[in-house]
Amino acid sequence: MQLKKTLISAILSGLVFFHLPATASEFAEFSAFGRIVGGYLDTDEARYEGYDDEVSFSQQSLIAVQGDFSISDTLTVSAQLLAHSGDERQSGAEWLYLSYKPNVSWRFKAGKMRTPFFRYSDVIDVGFAYPWISPPQQVYSSYFFSNYEGVSSTYHFDYKQTHIELEAYFGIHDDEYSFRGRDIRLDVEEIVGLLATANYGNLGFRASYMQSSKFDADIPEIKEFSAILSAAGFQDNANSLSFDGTARGYQLGVNYDSLDYFWAAEWISIRSDVLTVPNVDSYYLSVGYNFDGIQTHVTYAGSNATVKAAQNFIPKGVNPQLDALSFGYDNFIDNLLVDSLKSISVGLRYDFMHNVAAKVEVSFLNGEPGEDAFFTDISTNSFDRKARLYQIGLEWVY
Repeated sequence: MQLKKTLISAILSGLVFFHLPATASEFAEFSAFGRIVGGYLDTDEARYEGYDDEVSFSQQSLIAVQGDFSISDTLTVSAQLLAHSGDERQSGAEWLYLSYKPNVSWRFKAGKMRTPFFRYSDVIDVGFAYPWISPPQQVYSSYFFSNYEGVSSTYHFDYKQTHIELEAYFGIHDDEYSFRGRDIRLDVEEIVGLLATANYGNLGFRASYMQSSKFDADIPEIKEFSAILSAAGFQDNANSLSFDGTARGYQLGVNYDSLDYFWAAEWISIRSDVLTVPNVDSYYLSVGYNFDGIQTHVTYAGSNATVKAAQNFIPKGVNPQLDALSFGYDNFIDNLLVDSLKSISVGLRYDFMHNVAAKVEVSFLNGEPGEDAFFTDISTNSFDRKARLYQIGLEWVY
């Protein structure tokens, strides 16, 4: 919290004490974007990304405005306000940060910013910026928080015909949000990240790393069961459900884009020594072709999640009460959230204005039976984790 107060004070001080440019147009630049997205899932046994077997336009539709305010030749304040229609997203300030650029190579930022782990992290809400209606859920899911409050430094340079950019960042995250029907408060006291990008002509490469060793998620079911185990004297079992540990994320990406066609691939890996945070390997490969103002794409994506083996110290066969507690612990571990899903998405995009695009997309979902597989509100045990998601969208920037 002290870091958060310090950052806000620094931004406000910058606005108050620095000389403003002569005209409003020199001082401020505004832009905006939005999207209207409708979807339908062809099953009544579950939901996916909030969609069910009734057409809905309230899951991914949004509108946002962004302002960049020049304080001096080297100092800028940037802010983005977003209004979102989905239940799992909060409307409000997506970012608010102070940027200092002393020369053409260096840039420093402080405030609330996007967590730059994925290729499209900075523009994930700007559907106009990418070919899909829904970026591959296996990669661009809620495994990572989208914002952090802290500081970052970026250095970019050219080496022969390659443009290279390096970034390091540090911060915190403390927010409450809805995740798959659950209200969760996530408190991350330490976020450390590094990323590097290299662009050579139409070819781009990207690698990023993020680590946190001080975090806590307030999930009532886990906290309550942990308290029961502790009260019964099985502290090792109770400790196994805590978030005391380290989680690391790795990302690699490559992309090629020409006037006629494009292809891109991205891979992420999550490794954690926290029992309740699964190990995850996810990826996608997308190819597309442009013709007569129309863009087509086919995307294959996959995710494999595993939960670490847990040692149960509660004996069985002693008495019915201990049996119930021991089997309850086993069942709790067996039902930890894991998402293994493969999908194929096919889509069309038509830019009928330079800043407006219409899209249609269908995704064929094939999840691992017995797992959540990114589905929610699963109503029957017979649901085979297979479904089709149909979507239409209108995207714009201005």
